Amino acid sequence: MILIYIIICLSCLALLIRPDFSSIGQIKFQGGWKLGLAVLSLFLLQAMLVTYVPGQTMFQMIVVVGSQTLLILLILLNRHLPGAKLFALGVILNTTVMMANGGWMPITPETYQALGSEHTVELQARAPASKGIMLAQHETNLWFLSDVIPVDFLGRNSAMSIGDVLILVGITQFLLLAAPRNRPLYTGRASQVNTSP
Repeated sequence: MILIYIIICLSCLALLIRPDFSSIGQIKFQGGWKLGLAVLSLFLLQAMLVTYVPGQTMFQMIVVVGSQTLLILLILLNRHLPGAKLFALGVILNTTVMMANGGWMPITPETYQALGSEHTVELQARAPASKGIMLAQHETNLWFLSDVIPVDFLGRNSAMSIGDVLILVGITQFLLLAAPRNRPLYTGRASQVNTSP
């Protein structure tokens, strides 16, 4: 969830930096609205299952991995856009470590405790309202790709993976570079006007 808050803040920052931010809406995306709608629908379903359905079911894992896979496809179709390759790499790394650990994102008890959570989660169990599963480091496949980075953002504690960091860098690159500038930047010097006939 913390990724969503950071993305919202990045979008607000981009609005302040880029007065022509609305031109992003004019970019032509590959894959069509049907694929985009399918990805969005799966992520909404994933969010509801993760938030309101406790435990671990095969259906939950299929939805989580399926939404990640479709997102990778959508991003690769638009790999020409700024930040798309970094974004896709981040999602691929996250999906890889999730699939290597049963379809959930691993987090160690040590990292979870560092977040200051009031909940106690047993090993092999899923943290409340999260797609993270509690695994000891020695039991985690590709541990270095899991949620190993504690983050405190605007009073919200969470953990991020290397893939999450790449996703944020890709989104930042897109927000700052995708929209063409319709006006020249102010340089602090008055422009010279050619008045010769």
